[in-house]
Amino acid sequence: MTKVLGRFQAVVSWLRRPARLRSMPDRAVAEAAPRALAVMGEGPGRDALQAVFRDAGWELVVADTSASAIARQEKEPLPIILYERELTERGWRQAVSHFSRLLPRPCVVLLSRSSDKNLWDELVRCGGFDLLRTPVDREAVIRTVRAGWSIWQNRHNPRQLAAENRS
Repeated sequence: MTKVLGRFQAVVSWLRRPARLRSMPDRAVAEAAPRALAVMGEGPGRDALQAVFRDAGWELVVADTSASAIARQEKEPLPIILYERELTERGWRQAVSHFSRLLPRPCVVLLSRSSDKNLWDELVRCGGFDLLRTPVDREAVIRTVRAGWSIWQNRHNPRQLAAENRS
């Protein structure tokens, strides 16, 4: 419990810093920072997503193809996968379904130019976590990534869950 409290205090302290000082987070905050893999082609959408992650002090790894993303996930799994729906190499349904079955199970977010209830329902059926419209909105990205990171941490940190259940 003391460790969790210390981590929380470090994050709060970091958030209270002026933005110019936040670009170099301390060790406690860096360990608590979201990490993600973006599977998308080059262009302004990718640049915008990288800028959001850079400004937030988060780690973003980019893969141009599903095959390179799968190889990357097998080497070192990342908790959040952002998949561009319009990626022409492979159908998004197959890709989202495949990524959502990897272990440890990542939160798969579909990046799409359009969104509606049917697309959302289909994404959930394929195992997806959330849907972000492109071009990406900074606040929507931050909200979605924080939610995915939190869910992934709770899902994959049994020691922390056990400690919280004892409290």
